Amino acid sequence: MVAKRDFWYRLRDKGFLISTAITMAVFTVFILISAYGGGGTPTFDLGLLGPASARLGPIVRQAAGPQGVVVRTRDVVDRRVGDNALRDGTLDAILIDGRRLVVERDAPTTLQAAVQSAVVADRIREALAANDVSADEIDRILDPTPVSLASLEPEDPNRDANSTVAFIAVLLLYGQLFGYGVWVATGVIEEKSSRVVEILLSTIRARQLLAGKILGIGTLGLLQLVGIATYGIVLASITGALSLPAHALGTAVLAVGWFVLGFAFYASLFAVAGALVSRMEELQNVIVPLNLVILASLFISLGATSDPDSTLSRVASLVPFSTALAMPVRISLGSATLLEIVASLALLLGATALLVPLAGRVYSGAVLRLGSRVKLRDAWRTAR
Repeated sequence: MVAKRDFWYRLRDKGFLISTAITMAVFTVFILISAYGGGGTPTFDLGLLGPASARLGPIVRQAAGPQGVVVRTRDVVDRRVGDNALRDGTLDAILIDGRRLVVERDAPTTLQAAVQSAVVADRIREALAANDVSADEIDRILDPTPVSLASLEPEDPNRDANSTVAFIAVLLLYGQLFGYGVWVATGVIEEKSSRVVEILLSTIRARQLLAGKILGIGTLGLLQLVGIATYGIVLASITGALSLPAHALGTAVLAVGWFVLGFAFYASLFAVAGALVSRMEELQNVIVPLNLVILASLFISLGATSDPDSTLSRVASLVPFSTALAMPVRISLGSATLLEIVASLALLLGATALLVPLAGRVYSGAVLRLGSRVKLRDAWRTAR
């Protein structure tokens, strides 16, 4: 009954509808920018003035490849025409007599590197030709066979996509854990300040009230998380914003599962925080430690998306306070071992099983006390 009441009450709340709409809008903008934002290979237009520059043109285009850019070249009649093209944006730079690069303001670093590489290659070619080296030998020297690369552990071709999915999943988990945890705390304060809790506790025990509140709000958070994750995956697939790996759905399921475990752990702490005070204005001060812990876990988990094997990431994936955020990242990136996953689950479940009854005791000792902030020790002593 308590779970059903809290579920429907929060579902009709404007805050829930607004937060869902905002999250959907942010996801839509992010995905559409990724899909249609034009983040392709940088392209530069280079003007060539003089015979030496014209000779260097093909070499510059070839040298641009290793710099990760594309350079398009065209001849420029004279300096005046070239300067006008720079000012109106038709050209990004002009190479004059193969010796000087002119730009309107700042020269792109990659374009400079491509031009410099071309000049060096041309000087080497001239020196080799002056020493009677054959044209075929010059080409072989200037374009050597790339060194082959081998690794003991094959690189995951989906690593970038996995990291992106894990990054988004961590942000979602953080928002859900903190947002719905605060909802649990505010719900406790509302019932306490309005004295509704006194009526409820005449029918059920305080621990049952706490469990029902966590279950009802947690179920709503779970459904929202599932809806947002499904929406994001479908939109990203339709637009081609991300080349989602086959197990992207598995990552989403992981996020949902770890939300359930993490929420049960944190919601108990937020409920206790709400029971210790009687006014909304006092809640911010009480939940500061919880907020800092979740925020620290978020930053560690975001770091794990780029280095899931670091010592900090491994430790965070095992500690109950941060495992709900860090472990899904390491699992989705294939970094967590089976032993680590089992240990993480055991520690989190054990910590939650120990915390829930302890939180229930403190909650029962503080939820009926109005006025000034209740100390944890006093709440523990007066618990029934």
